[in-house]
Amino acid sequence: MNKFLSSSRLNIATNSLDWVMGQTIRHSLNLNDAVAIDELQQLSVPDKPIETLYIHIPFCHTLCRYCSFHKIKFKESLAREYFKALRQEIRQVITQGFRFNRVYIGGGTTTILEDELIETIELIKSLTTVREVTCESDPIYFKEGNPHLLKGLVDRMSIGIQSFDDNILKMVGRFEKFGSGLQQAEYVSRAIEIIPTVNIDMMYGFKVQTPEAVAIDLAQAIRLHPDQITTYPLTLGIGKNRKKAGCLAGEPEALWPQFLAVKAALAEHYVMEFPWTFSRNFGQPVENKYVLDGEDCFGVGSGAFGRFGEQFRISSFDIPDYIDRINTGLSGTCYTKPLQYKALSQHYFMMMMGYGLLDNQQCKAHTGKSLWQAFPLEMSFLISAGALRKQGDNYITTDEGQFIALKMFSGFLSGMDYLREQARELPINTIDTLVRA
Repeated sequence: MNKFLSSSRLNIATNSLDWVMGQTIRHSLNLNDAVAIDELQQLSVPDKPIETLYIHIPFCHTLCRYCSFHKIKFKESLAREYFKALRQEIRQVITQGFRFNRVYIGGGTTTILEDELIETIELIKSLTTVREVTCESDPIYFKEGNPHLLKGLVDRMSIGIQSFDDNILKMVGRFEKFGSGLQQAEYVSRAIEIIPTVNIDMMYGFKVQTPEAVAIDLAQAIRLHPDQITTYPLTLGIGKNRKKAGCLAGEPEALWPQFLAVKAALAEHYVMEFPWTFSRNFGQPVENKYVLDGEDCFGVGSGAFGRFGEQFRISSFDIPDYIDRINTGLSGTCYTKPLQYKALSQHYFMMMMGYGLLDNQQCKAHTGKSLWQAFPLEMSFLISAGALRKQGDNYITTDEGQFIALKMFSGFLSGMDYLREQARELPINTIDTLVRA
């Protein structure tokens, strides 16, 4: 009976959270107040390095049904022209004085033109010092590509698997593109032999899944001994992507037992860094760095986002326009959006929940207020949902709290989907107009 009441309370809490986050996203991540960038205004260069340089590669051989990231079907001539412009933008940014601690290359399919990717990474390493280069990849690259060429260039590879279950792979259209679950497991094994740190992305929440199926899926992942496993629910979004992803998703109430299955399956060999990221507890320590961890990020390339300080920066989502901008000496960033203090505070709160510790002293140092002063509604909601347990002056998350943090993170990803959807509709600032101005 108590278990039933606890589950019912959690369902009510997460359903309420989904509604609140949907409203918050529509308000705080609305691009109605986006401003076309003034190319004559010098961008202030921070004294300290920006944590991450994010580089976007917007090309794929085939397009996945549920993916909302900016990408188009691969055309080699356009892609090579794009990489040339991308390297020019990177030179511009570094020449202006920007410095970075690490590089994250995402897509799209980052390895779609191996020689161009290598030249781009070599350029970055010749111009600046970074401690880590992370690159996303699909699994088939480790069958059809030459990943040994990336040795010494890429420190961390994040491979999108989503599932080793052939039924799920067929349902989402990945079986035909990347092969069976067993074949993809073999590709991951090859990656682990070459790349120092390998993360595999797994997903759950599909309509055919049960907690037992999730556990079986993760058992296959564990047998490969990757350094990290990132696992999160299928993100529905709040815009156009919701319909596409929604036809693949199971019932929302099924996510809680599936999350518990994830934790149980990984508990012996992996440590939970966030409710969506797990690092192995064997061998040398793994430095977990996630591109969405709340630290400042500078985006380059068509469809890239950046955030540092209280400003959100949006690059052109039109690839020919992006190339023209760079070739004309302009920035790839074409719009900025001011970020309200409340939105930044809520993101900080989400990351505290993700870490599993709400530290009063850290909150005071960051916001100037205690937890209850800064987040009275959030704290009341979480306490009533059984999500927090007091520990001295601080609070730690319960299993329910970790699940709510996961739902918050899913809401954040939905917000990014919503931003991309709006960014595609922003007017193109024509080169002629900008040059005349």
